[in-house]
Amino acid sequence: MKTYALVLAAGKGTRMKTEVPKCAYPILRKPIIEYIVEKFERSGYIDEVVVVVGYKKEVFEELLDGRVVFCEQLEQKGTADAVNAARPYLENKEGVTFIVPGDMPLMTTKLTNKIIQAHKDMGNDLTLVTSILDNPKGYGRIVRNKFGVVQKIVEDKDSNEYQKQIHEVNSGVYVVNNDILFQALDRVQTNNVKGEYYLTDIVELLNQEKKIGVFTIRDSWQAMGVNDLYQVSQAEKYLRDIINKDHMMNGVNIVNSETVTLGHDVIIEPSAKILPNTTITGNSVIKANTIIGPNTEIHNSVIHEYTEVKHSLIYDSVVMEHTTIGPFAHLRNHAIIGPNNRIGNFVEVKNSSTGADTKASHLSYIGDATVGSRVNFGCGSITVNFDGVNKHRTNIGDDVFIGCNVNMVAPLNISDNVFIAAGSTVTKDIPKGSLTIARSKQIDKEDYYSHYIKLKPKNPKTE
Repeated sequence: MKTYALVLAAGKGTRMKTEVPKCAYPILRKPIIEYIVEKFERSGYIDEVVVVVGYKKEVFEELLDGRVVFCEQLEQKGTADAVNAARPYLENKEGVTFIVPGDMPLMTTKLTNKIIQAHKDMGNDLTLVTSILDNPKGYGRIVRNKFGVVQKIVEDKDSNEYQKQIHEVNSGVYVVNNDILFQALDRVQTNNVKGEYYLTDIVELLNQEKKIGVFTIRDSWQAMGVNDLYQVSQAEKYLRDIINKDHMMNGVNIVNSETVTLGHDVIIEPSAKILPNTTITGNSVIKANTIIGPNTEIHNSVIHEYTEVKHSLIYDSVVMEHTTIGPFAHLRNHAIIGPNNRIGNFVEVKNSSTGADTKASHLSYIGDATVGSRVNFGCGSITVNFDGVNKHRTNIGDDVFIGCNVNMVAPLNISDNVFIAAGSTVTKDIPKGSLTIARSKQIDKEDYYSHYIKLKPKNPKTE
């Protein structure tokens, strides 16, 4: 019997006050819906994932292309209507469907699997997932009879004063057998304050006919929905705590962990040290015996063993072993820094690679360049890669010494064992073993100062 996951992601999310669809809004630089879909992909219990889209559906189609089945809700007329949008795909499929809101990123794979297994073990037709909240305001209340049997769910706006005192609430998650799901949806009416088709109504419609079970989540934060930017920050806090704890238990030394943000997919090897105010996101990999931070941001990058990165930004790049980055360095656009390098103060490397033992200690720009081993960039030396229309590459060989304030105007090839004098602007290829001096001859006009003072016009305002 197959198990389908149905993710409801058609709404705009007006309370977010952003043009990004709510379910695509990033948490720790990763869209909310990515957390949900990845959870199902790793589950082992889910055979197919179906996503109901509506507002800006193209955003989700780009994010999840080839990974899920899309169904479209043409008008947002309530949660039951959203589920009904999947009818053309699911109605004739045997099995069960796990229904989850697309704004619920915190539920773990382990919990998801427990819910599905409980539904099957208990022989339920419908399993309702609930949680207990100290402050249930805004949530649908679970109404039970005197024997504790669930009778119905009443939305907060439709509840009376007695029902508002109930602390058991609907999480919005259901597991339901496909053979009864769409039959129940056909009976849902719009007799509520909002005039919408509520998915919650299927509980009352089925409680006399089918077996309804309840699965109560112990850690209620796992059922937290994200509806506004404050709740985004709350979700980030929960994720940060969980992720950081896992890394620390695995041998990563995180200093002041409440100031450190690590993305869900980041890999950090034991014995790495992460210092305060550091953010590492995307598919980054931090190898053993590295020191990262403080005040550092790394995204989609690999940092190899025995490397130190401090007060710097690294995006989509690779840093090899025994290298020092920073302070205040910026690596981006597939920079590849070789082993035993020194990329120092206010150095930017973009779309470039360096060999072993190369150093750019301060105030340099290395853009669109291939740099060999044992190259020294003097202070203020740069590759001039843009002519106003196109970008061009600079190729620098091994054992090259580049003096201070050298401009290397691309396209340019600099061979091995070259010395470039300080202040040169190089526009032609340099052959192997050369000393290149490309600057104007110095001219000294003696006694200029005294003549300048004599010739200078008098300023009557200062006399």
